[in-house]
Amino acid sequence: MNLKSFHTWLGLALSLTFVVDAFYLPGVAPRQYADNEPVDVKVNTLSSIKTQMPYEYYSLAFCRPEGGIETKTENLGELLRGDRIQSSPFSFKMGNVEACTKICTLTLGEKERNQFIKMIDEDYRVNMIV
Repeated sequence: MNLKSFHTWLGLALSLTFVVDAFYLPGVAPRQYADNEPVDVKVNTLSSIKTQMPYEYYSLAFCRPEGGIETKTENLGELLRGDRIQSSPFSFKMGNVEACTKICTLTLGEKERNQFIKMIDEDYRVNMIV
């Protein structure tokens, strides 16, 4: 193999690594949805790259599901990793284009507002599972 063909092959291989933006969760099989079938959104922990301390999603004053919060652990790996997968008030229907939908209205007190500010300052991110 000459140097030019090696560089071409290497460039192609490296460019393909940036095309894929997906991951596989062990123990979770891919699922197909029919049109108009509900797609539930689950929430996991709040995590930050600045701090190594994860928090449960509902440790902040987020809107809660109408029927209450349900734990949705799907496999042993999630349990061993410390994931706290829970139900959320978010739901979509496959194949339907929806505009923003109001889920609830919350009035935050000073304590709740300061918790949100602290989490934002510490770069916490919400982890959701569709």
